[in-house]
Parts: sequence; C-alpha cells; structure tokens
Amino acid sequence: MLKTSQLLARACAAVALLSAGSAFAFGAQGHSTIGEIADRLLEGQRAQAELRRILGPVSMRDIAVWGDCVKGIDVYNDFKYATTGRFPECAPFENKIDEEALMRAYVQRNNEQCGPKPGEENCHKQYHYTNVALQRGRYQPGAVGTSDHDIVHAVKAATARLRGQPVPAPFSLETEREALALLVHALGDMHQPLHMGSIYLDEKGAQVDPDATGLDAQTHTVGGNALTLPNGQGGYGGNLHAYWDNLPNKLTLAELAALVEPARAVPASAGPVDGWAEAWAGESLLQARQSFEGMGFGPRAQSLRGPRWTVSLPEGYEARSVAQIRGQLIKGGARLAQLLRAIWPDGDKR
Repeated sequence: MLKTSQLLARACAAVALLSAGSAFAFGAQGHSTIGEIADRLLEGQRAQAELRRILGPVSMRDIAVWGDCVKGIDVYNDFKYATTGRFPECAPFENKIDEEALMRAYVQRNNEQCGPKPGEENCHKQYHYTNVALQRGRYQPGAVGTSDHDIVHAVKAATARLRGQPVPAPFSLETEREALALLVHALGDMHQPLHMGSIYLDEKGAQVDPDATGLDAQTHTVGGNALTLPNGQGGYGGNLHAYWDNLPNKLTLAELAALVEPARAVPASAGPVDGWAEAWAGESLLQARQSFEGMGFGPRAQSLRGPRWTVSLPEGYEARSVAQIRGQLIKGGARLAQLLRAIWPDGDKR
C-alpha cells in the first residue's frame, strides 16, 4: 500500500501538470483522482491484475484522461493528432506512433456511426454526458437530453465489452483497452453533476421543463456551458460547466491524498450490475439539482455560439460546491472499483 507521503508526491506531480492548463471535461485532476482511488481499492485483487494485463505500463491515472485526449484527433485533417504539447496529461499518448494510431482508430470508428444531427458533436464526444432536465428525478431513457449513445449507455457498452459480451450499437470497442479507457473516463464524468443534469431556461431566465413543453433549442444551457459567471463575482468568470470541471483543483494535496480511505466505506450498490449505471446516473441528477440551488439567472442574450444567460451564485457557493465534488470523487472511485471487481471477481478463472 502506498504511504501518505507517496500519495502526496503523486498529487503534487498531477497539480504540476495541471498548472500548465487543462480544458478537458472534469479536468485531468478529477479523472486521474478517480482512476487512482479505484486502483488503490483493488490492490492485491484479481481485478487489478487484469488492469495491469490490459494497460501494461500505462497507469490508471493516465488512462483515465484518454477519453479526452482522443479529442485531439482532427477528423477534418485525415484523423491526425493535432494537439501535441497542449495538454500535459496527454503526454503518455503523444509522439508515439502506436499510441497515436490507437487514438486515430478509435475516433474513426466512433465518429459518425451514431448519426449526429446538425449542430451535435461527433459521436465519441457525446459518450461523455447527458443533458437531462433537472425536473427528472431519475435517469429515464427517451427523456430530453438522453440518447442511445449517452454516458449511461457508454458505461454499459464498455462494461459489456470487458465482460466478453457483444457491444451494443452504435459503440465500436474493438479492444479491452478501448473499453477500459471509456469506462474509467465515463465513470468520472458521470460523477461531475453537470455532465448529467442540465437546466433549461426561457428568455427571462425562468426555468422550463422541456419534457413537458417540448424541446426548444433556445432554452438549452448545454449542461451549464451557456451559463456565464461574471468576472466580478468572486473572480470566477468563464461558464458554470467549466467551474465544476475545475473544482477538483480546489482541493488541497492533503485532501486529495485522504480520499482513498473514505472511498473504502462507500456502500456497495444494490441490485444487478446491469442496473448500476442508471442508478448512479439518477443519483448524479439529484446532485445536479443541488448544484443549481440558490442561483439566479439573467435574461437570455444571443452570442455567436448561441444563447447565453448570466448567473449569480448564492453566498457560500464555493465552499458548498467543493464539498460536493469531494464527495463525488470519493463515490466515483469507489464505484469504479466496485464495477471492475464485478467484471473480474476474485476466484473467477475465466
């Protein structure tokens, strides 16, 4: 087992990388932390041996960000990797012919096979989220913001591949490593509440329910990406989704090092494995509701990138949100370990 000093050293290295800048979903820190928590919880178990077999020299911290690193593949330039050196967390996969070929192959097979509609992202980018309205108390397939290739289905598809079962369309996961990379990353994104729940607002900034009224694209805040934080409010600036993606960086090194032990105490999920993704998604939707509690919204304004609303945050919001994301990191790591343990149980020699 790693000593606290060793875990602190790893956290310091991660923060040093992040200081160069990261624009990825949930940030490299959030994903890497969840990957490492799971790895620590699986020490000495068959699941960890299977992870080593699949990943070789690549760590769980590193593979956790792979799902975002592949966004550097330029689909309009012969699927070449176009962001070398921009994101330090992607260094293990850059300037290496074999690694870049793996990224290219994955994106080529998961680019347009889901039939993206005009204005939608490439398919593999849609694997990272849903945009379920806050009014829904649970994840409901077919609700506005869901699809057969959203984050919940991504977790289920990756799990199926690692269990040796057929991969459902439209996902294409040819190797165990692709499936593992998708699973580790998607479990991280699922525990960032704004990757699951989205608020829909009218022109006056009042909340609407798209499942009741029908979806109007002008009401869609895109998981908080269209919600602008004024620079004058706590010096935040940017958008609300990015604020939540970057919250893990607000935890101190000691706090990051201490997340493993409470993760050991997270209760096991009930019911069959096939239902865990929906259950976890539903809980994250409730976390999204909490994320929006007490906010105020200005009237809608148009920008070159679509509608935008300004946001005012309630008093004490930063402390509240940091505490919330800390709990989500703990649960994300614990649940990833639980799922990997279910895929490769001890004593099963398949």
